[in-house]
Amino acid sequence: MFSRKKQISLVLGCGGARGLAHIGVLKAVEEHHIPITMVVGSSIGALIGGLYAAGVSVTEMETLAREVDKKWMAKIMVPRFFSPGLIDNKRVFNFVRDLVGSRNIEQSNIPFAAVATDFVTGREVVLTKGPLADAIMGSIAIPTIFQPVYLNNRYLLDGGLSNPLPISVALEMKAKNVLAVNVSPGPEQLTKTVKAKRTEEIRNALKKIPWFVTDTLNAHTHSALKRLSVPEPAMAPQGPTVSPTLVNVFMQSVTIANNNLVVEQLRLSHPDVLLAPKIADFDTLEFHRGQEIIQRGYDAAIDGMPLIRSRLSRNEVGAKVLGMRANKI
Repeated sequence: MFSRKKQISLVLGCGGARGLAHIGVLKAVEEHHIPITMVVGSSIGALIGGLYAAGVSVTEMETLAREVDKKWMAKIMVPRFFSPGLIDNKRVFNFVRDLVGSRNIEQSNIPFAAVATDFVTGREVVLTKGPLADAIMGSIAIPTIFQPVYLNNRYLLDGGLSNPLPISVALEMKAKNVLAVNVSPGPEQLTKTVKAKRTEEIRNALKKIPWFVTDTLNAHTHSALKRLSVPEPAMAPQGPTVSPTLVNVFMQSVTIANNNLVVEQLRLSHPDVLLAPKIADFDTLEFHRGQEIIQRGYDAAIDGMPLIRSRLSRNEVGAKVLGMRANKI
């Protein structure tokens, strides 16, 4: 049997598809026979953590991740126009409900909390009671992508808007030996990785713009779009830049906000160990690359396992960051 000092409380952060790295961390922890006594998650962290707390095995989650391809994503993410969100929540809710059933959070195998955000006040909402599937949906309700989730007489949005790495919530729940997993890369790191990757996507998107739209663009804007589509060394501005396409402007804004909140959270709340898998080269919606992302989480946890065991056995105060410096998370 493990002593209480060798049991861990997991805090799983937000990050979209990059959060599938949480599955890899769970896999490594299980392989090293370290019991998990609590899980607190925000956004994708609430989804993975909620499934695990409900008894869905790591193997089953890995299998589900392998089955996700672009066709599956297209089926789930059918746009719904003239609504508060582009995606019909029912499709995703049914997917979650099929996995966790009708159980309440209180019936989970492991104590669990999901963090969401109050649509009206902007404050964090910690969900520790009530239907598990509803709590997960409230925590993953990314603005404009999903519709706000009505639960307990209020509308809920993605937990990453108020507490993307909810260490403070775990500590308030008297968690011991906190292992936090951050999967929200810093804006600068994400930009450097994504910029080159977006070039071909931007070029293809520009080809689809109707002629009457491009004709109405003024010369300056049209020239800027051409530079984004086909970068030329002579035209490239000095220093790091961000290609302002519609998709990455939105995601970059979310990343900046999340990163600032994570940094502030780490100033105020200290986990015993902080893992930061190297997942910046994955996009937020690349769920079809789940197996690769899971491997990154697994690798980070395996690399850090000696330190995890050491820190937890000694129960030292303060966090050791694995993978990135705290100010670069």
